[in-house]
Amino acid sequence: MRSLILALLLLPSLCLGQSARPSNNQVSIGTIETIHSTILEEDREVWVYVPKGAGGKTRYPVMYLLDGRDFFHSMSGIVAELGSVGRMPKMIVVGIINNDRGGDFTPTRSMFSRDGMVDPDFRNSGRGEKFLSFVQGELMPYIESRYNTEPYRMLVGHSLGALAVLHALVNHPSLFNSYVAIDPSVWWDNHLIAKQAQKTLTQKDYAGKSLFYAVSNTMERGMDTIRVIKDTAYANGNVRNHFHFREVLRKSKNLAWAWKYYPEDNHSSVPLPSQYDALRQLFKKYEMGKELGDSTITVEYIRDHYRAVSAMLQYPVAPSEGTVNILGYTALGNKQYGKAYEFFNMNIDNYPTSANAFDSMGDYYLERGDKEKAMEAFRKALSLEEVAETRKKLEMLQAKE
Repeated sequence: MRSLILALLLLPSLCLGQSARPSNNQVSIGTIETIHSTILEEDREVWVYVPKGAGGKTRYPVMYLLDGRDFFHSMSGIVAELGSVGRMPKMIVVGIINNDRGGDFTPTRSMFSRDGMVDPDFRNSGRGEKFLSFVQGELMPYIESRYNTEPYRMLVGHSLGALAVLHALVNHPSLFNSYVAIDPSVWWDNHLIAKQAQKTLTQKDYAGKSLFYAVSNTMERGMDTIRVIKDTAYANGNVRNHFHFREVLRKSKNLAWAWKYYPEDNHSSVPLPSQYDALRQLFKKYEMGKELGDSTITVEYIRDHYRAVSAMLQYPVAPSEGTVNILGYTALGNKQYGKAYEFFNMNIDNYPTSANAFDSMGDYYLERGDKEKAMEAFRKALSLEEVAETRKKLEMLQAKE
């Protein structure tokens, strides 16, 4: 019963994203860690967000976020909120702080900006492969050795960072499960990434991979998305390039992709709305599709849903103990005893070391008038964890013998 009461008490905070006031008057959403990279021959800083309450054996998928200094706060906030309301899995967010983004995010050597001018920001360009080697060979092992991670990985980037995302998708598709490219710099090196994608995405099987591609409105005033495709004006080149890349995506082999244009946002403002949209799109099959109060939810429905979720994330995912517990008590309150038993038993199967799972089963037997089995369930719960409420229920039953 404890999980049901707790869930009801916490419902407003779960919905509104509220939390208890920190005792030290400091708000902290992550930790700053420094890694020495032998590959890059320098120290690299990363910011790491871990879901609240993380501990024990709970494991989480990981998002690798480029330009971490700029986007760590917004992205970790969106991840925390959507995870708390069941719209996506709770995730670890690793924000990578870039020392030289013009070098890290460009896959080939060039000193020229989009307008063909020599740009000093690209003096170290072409280190993209080296940077990905650092992510794969040093950063990922570092994170996976220190945090409880699942094998699902996501890569997110904006602008040049999104170029790096597309480069990883096209040239190193095994590194990540999903990709978010926000207004990518597909103009780089005479549209090299589009040419590579035209060949690779149509030949390689991208089953199990997904991409969200966001496009901002950088067109001249008066230009529209119909005419821009055939337009030749330099100022409209970015949007035109993105439409052309969409045609490449349409020819891809089994890649699950979504492409979205943001007419009210420019290159600087598009990251925030597209971060939210990307997560909603990539994890749209994660949420159950039915509210907890829906009486049509059955154990089989839950099993089918989480089989689909497990297939999407490519690792086994069990339904939340708290969610199933609420469903069990709802059924018990409605005197749907068979359904209640199935839900409580599901939690015992999935969480055999949970004292609360056995405490809830004890409440079920208590409601059914089976005192012996109720005491057996309460004793099992207490053997896993000493809880005053459970002890009191057991003692009350023993006093009636």
